[in-house]
Amino acid sequence: MTDPILRVLLIEDDEDDYLITRDLLEEVSPVSTRLTWRDNLDDGLAALRENMVDIALIDLRLGPDSGLDLIQQAQAEGITTPFILLTGQGDAELDARAVELGAADYLVKGRLDGHVLMRSIRYAIDRAAATETLASSEAQYRLLFESNPTPMCLANPESEQISAFNEAARKLYGIDSRELASLTIADLRASGSNSAPDNEGIVLQPGARLESHRTTTGLALIVEVASEDITINQNRLALYTLTDRTAQIANNRQLKLLKRCIESSSNGIVVADAVAQDMPLVYVNPTFERITGYSKDEALGRNCRFLQGDDFDLTNEQALGQIRKGIANGEDVSVVLRNYRKDGTPFWNDLYLSPIRNDNNETSHFVGVLNDISERKSIENQLAYNSSHDVLTHLPNRALLEDRLLQACKFAIRYNRHVGLLFIDLDGFKLINDSLGHRTGDLILIEAAERLRALVRAGDTVARVSGDEFVIALADLADSRDAQLVVDQVIQTLSVPYQIGTENLHLTASIGITTTDGSINEPAELIQQADLAMYQAKQLGRNTWQWFSEKLNTEANHRVKLRNQLQDAIDNEALTLFYQPLIDARTGQAKSVEALVRWEHPEQGLVSPGDFIPLAEDTGQIIPLGVWVLNQACRDLVRLHAAGFRDCSVAVNVSPVQIRKAGFVEVVQEALQASGLAPNALELEVVESAVLYDTDQVIKTLYELRDLGVRIAIDDFGTGFSSLSYIKLMPANKIKIDRSFIKDVIQNRSDAAITQGVISMAHHLSLEVVAEGVETEAHAAFLRRHQCDLLQGFAFARPMPYANLLEYMNLHGRSRDPAGHAPENGEKTLLLLDDEANILRALTRVLRKDGYRILSTTSVREAFSLLAEHKVQVIISDQRMPEMSGTDFLSQVKAIHPDTVRIVLSGYTDLKSVTEAINQGAIYKFLTKPWDDQQIRDHIKQAFQYYAAMCE
Repeated sequence: MTDPILRVLLIEDDEDDYLITRDLLEEVSPVSTRLTWRDNLDDGLAALRENMVDIALIDLRLGPDSGLDLIQQAQAEGITTPFILLTGQGDAELDARAVELGAADYLVKGRLDGHVLMRSIRYAIDRAAATETLASSEAQYRLLFESNPTPMCLANPESEQISAFNEAARKLYGIDSRELASLTIADLRASGSNSAPDNEGIVLQPGARLESHRTTTGLALIVEVASEDITINQNRLALYTLTDRTAQIANNRQLKLLKRCIESSSNGIVVADAVAQDMPLVYVNPTFERITGYSKDEALGRNCRFLQGDDFDLTNEQALGQIRKGIANGEDVSVVLRNYRKDGTPFWNDLYLSPIRNDNNETSHFVGVLNDISERKSIENQLAYNSSHDVLTHLPNRALLEDRLLQACKFAIRYNRHVGLLFIDLDGFKLINDSLGHRTGDLILIEAAERLRALVRAGDTVARVSGDEFVIALADLADSRDAQLVVDQVIQTLSVPYQIGTENLHLTASIGITTTDGSINEPAELIQQADLAMYQAKQLGRNTWQWFSEKLNTEANHRVKLRNQLQDAIDNEALTLFYQPLIDARTGQAKSVEALVRWEHPEQGLVSPGDFIPLAEDTGQIIPLGVWVLNQACRDLVRLHAAGFRDCSVAVNVSPVQIRKAGFVEVVQEALQASGLAPNALELEVVESAVLYDTDQVIKTLYELRDLGVRIAIDDFGTGFSSLSYIKLMPANKIKIDRSFIKDVIQNRSDAAITQGVISMAHHLSLEVVAEGVETEAHAAFLRRHQCDLLQGFAFARPMPYANLLEYMNLHGRSRDPAGHAPENGEKTLLLLDDEANILRALTRVLRKDGYRILSTTSVREAFSLLAEHKVQVIISDQRMPEMSGTDFLSQVKAIHPDTVRIVLSGYTDLKSVTEAINQGAIYKFLTKPWDDQQIRDHIKQAFQYYAAMCE
């Protein structure tokens, strides 16, 4: 064993001091000493860096350097060699400074002997060794604390002030070491968590507890807290072990939840051991027990095949084959098979089988999910039936009909036969359905279906395709005309009254017929052809039949094409508005205009509104079309107001389809707001039939429009389902007499009576009256005389674009003489009618002497016009005229102009007709040809006197 050597480094710039130190060490050192001398700071540091010495003696003054600087620099470099500072003289302050900087001792050279030096060296070495041992021990314990994977902290047991956090704890809570200064255990706890969380089956350490904590980011933690009192440097501390149980508790909760889910699942769940022989069941949930009737004790340990029963079923065998294959391959399997309950009743089992693998990826178990789909199977069977049959009548529906038509056509081609198709629609069914209710309607449909079914052969098909529409497919016809025999039977059978309860209801049928030799491309084409023919039968008056023809197909194609082109016109705003003025009968001023939509078709030119408006109503295109018309009319009228005609209003026709649609009031509001038009400048024209259906809703909508300030007019009055009760209900401001009454109003007593009656009734209801279709001044004069308020027609203006309307308003937008001639001022006016012009000239010469204003004509039609245009008091008419007899003419005149005095002048005497006319008051006198001039003058004079007497 080698003797120990004391290795001493002397850093001294004085050689004498080196020699003294060497001698002192050799004199007193109990062991061999090796002294190394360096005379400057840099060499001394280099020797220290080599770590070849046990202790270093450092002179305070090293030339220009200081020994204190050397000690400070060595420690900064991590050199742990003990230092003793040597100086030439004692200094208490320097002594404290040296110890403060890490020197083990401070010795004064002049007071130094060998024993003092050796004692100081031993003390320094022993102290350095003890310090190093303590530091190493502390480092080990600190490393144990800091590197421990369990989160830990040290804290004051009373104040809970944390003094140390290990790395695991800092990571758990997301705390930076710089944040520990003011952190306490209470800061780790979640605020408001007074009660300890449920341990959820976690086994805690003795004395430990669960607490709810939060990280610095707010993440919730459930922590197992265990504390132990320890003492460090005579300080009592608490060592807290903080074990994060959040994930473990969450997993336990998840496992409990999964167990509850399995136990409460509406599906049966079983687990079979895939390793044990015969794969016995090791788990079944309560739902399995409920579905099968077998208890858990009866099922566990058995193979699932005990549910299969003994009977052979091909579907089951196929499903079982899939199960065996899935088990062999360790794959998922989904099958439907028929199983049996404990009581022997079958049920349909929708089974899903899946392998469960262990950590070695080996199949250890199979889990099976059972679902009793017996009810679903029953519904599927019902749905399969319903998908091909009508639910109400149990007849085949369109899908099954087309399939059978396809088969019938194939048969017809193969055997040179024919197929007939009858499309049947019940006339008047909708009225019964709406008035008596859908239950009554359903009973009628069921009865009709039974009647039709009884008419056809076994190979024929009766189908219900929609609503009250039925189709009969006649297969295997020898001749296409044989279909006619069935048509006659259908019309007769369906016309028999239907006894529903105590009522006998009568219906008829319209039928479309088509046939084919089977060569048709699609069976649906036959249905379409028969449908077109049925529609034609409806138009012919119903209760009849009609064969399909190519003309019908052409018309239908044209209608479809027109519809598509109309949609393009609507989308591209290719329509335009024309305006027709409404003239005030008293002032002659254009008081209002009616907006009329026009369509300039790129191929057909100007399409009549009578062609595309009904089409738009049938297809629903009237909705966007109506919105465009309303908005454009409002915008154009605002422009007209800006041009100076602020008293003018605009009338817009509204379809019944529009007014029945929800939100129509909002559409009108938006049009007014967008254009800035005042509501009282807009008038909506509604036909009477608009209130025939959904009366309450339509009336409510009209009242809402009136409340906005919009005016309402009843259009085409008298042509629809006229009802005085509707007029009373509707909040109308105006009635428009249809042009069909105005056309012959001056010569047809019925039209005249209706027109006069409507005007009188409307005025008593405080309604304005508009006459449409005023085509001549005679019409206008007649209507003025009977106090009609507004006149509209070609007599004043045809419908025109806006630009032309503006020009028209500049010319006619002000008051003018409505009749176009000076007032008659009470003139005595005499009308002469004879088909011979020479008779008229002769009478004119005779009667002109008496100062009468004489109007004459050879035409009955012109006579009516003259009567309408002028205030005529006395009329002389020939009896025999080619258009009508004089008595018939004057009878018409009496009805239209009852205040006139009417005389017949004729060389032919038909006493019977003349007598009847006189008795009915149609003729005042009967004069014969040739006449006496004075005598006829006297008769005319007396006639004017008679007129004057009647007017008094």
